[in-house]
Amino acid sequence: MDNRSIKNNICKSRKEKKITQQQMAERLGISRNSYRKIESGNTVLVNDHVMHIANLLDKSPDEIVLGYSASEDSGKLLEEMNMEYARKIDELNGTISFLRERVRLLEDLVRTKDEIISMLKKK
Repeated sequence: MDNRSIKNNICKSRKEKKITQQQMAERLGISRNSYRKIESGNTVLVNDHVMHIANLLDKSPDEIVLGYSASEDSGKLLEEMNMEYARKIDELNGTISFLRERVRLLEDLVRTKDEIISMLKKK
């Protein structure tokens, strides 16, 4: 996640709450100038204040950093991944069954060929 995305997430959330930059700075215990640097992405101060900023804006830290709540999406994502893995496992099990049958048929073919060769040698 780049600073610009984080800056946009913070700025958008702050504006949704109708909080000014000055009010945010006061709540964070920093100067307005320092807070402006956070929103402009020109400082690493956001790392030091992300938890506090998230709390002030009633957001989770992942919503501030990622732009969405990973905890909300993680259950759905895990379910989708499990379904995809189950589908792949079923597909691979089908391939394994097919290959086992193919090997069995080839072994039968080799036995038949060996029997024919043996019979031809006896003549």
